Amino acid sequence: MHCSLFIPDFFSSKSAAPANRLAAAETLIARGRRKQAAPISREAWLFGRFGAQKQRDWPVAPYTLLADGGAPGGHFWMRADPVYLSVGRDSLAFDGAALDVSRSEAETLVAALNRHFGEALAFDARHPERWYVKFPGAPELVTTPPSAARGTAIGDKLPSGGDAMRFRALMNEVQMLLHEHPVNTEREARGVPAVNSVWFWGGGALAASAARPFSIVFADDPLARGLALAAGIPERRLSGNADTTLSALPAEGTALIVLDSSRSASLERDWFGPLLAALESGRIGMLSLSLAGADSLLEVETVRSDLRHFWRTRKPLQSYLA
Repeated sequence: MHCSLFIPDFFSSKSAAPANRLAAAETLIARGRRKQAAPISREAWLFGRFGAQKQRDWPVAPYTLLADGGAPGGHFWMRADPVYLSVGRDSLAFDGAALDVSRSEAETLVAALNRHFGEALAFDARHPERWYVKFPGAPELVTTPPSAARGTAIGDKLPSGGDAMRFRALMNEVQMLLHEHPVNTEREARGVPAVNSVWFWGGGALAASAARPFSIVFADDPLARGLALAAGIPERRLSGNADTTLSALPAEGTALIVLDSSRSASLERDWFGPLLAALESGRIGMLSLSLAGADSLLEVETVRSDLRHFWRTRKPLQSYLA
């Protein structure tokens, strides 16, 4: 069994801070074959591995909709995620996950939007953090993921292209509708940010997939899960650690595991340590690491025999960013 571990924001997490030494991770990196590549987004890495093509944007929306239990069919879908835009609309202060929007709040706000727009624009709060809109055709639009706009001046992150002005006007109209909605009045009374806009991004249509690069996918990430579902690959939500994940692996094939920074405090104990032990014991035959950060992507491939190369000494993780 070959395990492939992808951590999109590894070098941005606390685990990779200079003060932290992750012995198992450092051993796997030092003993394996390393390649440093240009930085890559979570979306680009995942679509590339599954052999899916970029449309105007990476078509995130139909795949995450599939993971959220929707039926994208052949329609064009776009994410319209709930956000808080700070005063002056010059920065994206919070996205949906940070806003901690409840299901009840999401459904109430989306119902208000649908009453206003009617059949012209139907919002779907399939998940409290992930809202969707279906369009009859593909707009001429290029968008930016909220992760790339968060905490920055968003003037150049707003939609661009032939239909950009229409979508910017839609954002303004949504903001006016949400400004004094009772849900936001109650949120502000609790001292939490209002849901005062939506962020259009990730538009596209589901494409037929002939590639099956993995035997099974373990992820909480909805894009990874949606790509697996579209390709007919079994997918599972992440369990507590690598040991329980390894117990669910088939005897042969390639398993993809996608982690995120929310698990950074326990990466060494729960993931790198058990994966190193599994490689040492022969439980897995190969481990591939794809460790991404804002400035680079470190790719490492380690097999059991590499672990005998004791002269390849461990180095601090930050040394691989040089």
